[in-house]
Amino acid sequence: MPSLIAKARARHGLGRAVARAEGLAGLKLGRCLAARRQSRVWEATLAGRPVIVKQVLGDEAAERASAQAEELKYQHPRMRSGRYRVPEPLFWQPGEGLVVMEEAPGLRLDAALARAPGSRAALLAAAGGWLAHYTAPRRQSDAFGGGFWIKRRSSALGTIPDAGDRARLEGLIAIMRAERAEIAGRLVTRARSHGDFCPINLIVEGGGDVVWGVDIHNSNWLAVAKDIARFLIYLSITQPHAASDGPMGLAAEDVAALTGAKGLIPPEEAEMVLPFFLASELAGRLQGERISAEAHPTACALADRMIAAR
Repeated sequence: MPSLIAKARARHGLGRAVARAEGLAGLKLGRCLAARRQSRVWEATLAGRPVIVKQVLGDEAAERASAQAEELKYQHPRMRSGRYRVPEPLFWQPGEGLVVMEEAPGLRLDAALARAPGSRAALLAAAGGWLAHYTAPRRQSDAFGGGFWIKRRSSALGTIPDAGDRARLEGLIAIMRAERAEIAGRLVTRARSHGDFCPINLIVEGGGDVVWGVDIHNSNWLAVAKDIARFLIYLSITQPHAASDGPMGLAAEDVAALTGAKGLIPPEEAEMVLPFFLASELAGRLQGERISAEAHPTACALADRMIAAR
């Protein structure tokens, strides 16, 4: 959770942006959900309606805020009802980096998993179903490259002070290189996807009867396997399964439940392409991408299993 200082700075900065924006006179800020370097997220009410306010920061704030609003505007008409949904965009002012959307009701998926561990497979299947539905209208086949991700992970080697973490990162990069040698040039499924597909960005109602995707900010075409890998690595670090009997040291039940969603990813891609992105996503965590000090030992243990499994 954001610190008190971060919350205060975020409230002050957002308050100034809201004051300059037209159409938000009735906005009342509530709880600060996130105060990151590149964005701030708040619970709020607008004319008495529960909403979420996101302020995008940085040099490309206007472009990114516009892309987020456009993505919600595209998806909401086809995902406003039914099992798989996205919030309705209510207001956007890219010049201030602001996007206001309806608040999705329900329980965040990580909380739902903690509350009902016996429903883990069903909840993961529902998450996979959401991603399959979201990506359905914008999918294409493209030749796998992988060089970008290897270069990105390799560039961080010199910045890792801990020798053990550096060795783990080297091991994961070696896996990526070996996997790339096997699959380079084969066709993989790319899509306009979520971009940060993980349990904290899904909201469930009725134990998975309705699934909402939130904090959607991707405007690029990505391998579907990458978003799947991001979810599985995040889950395996923050809420690890008791078993590690699946591919790359993950739980077979978790992998099967998520990737088994109809229309999400061909079985051969799950088998051949997913390992590359699992190694890449875990390498990113060891580089410090959204990992807490408490979760670091679990990430290290997962890396050790993954390296040993290859």
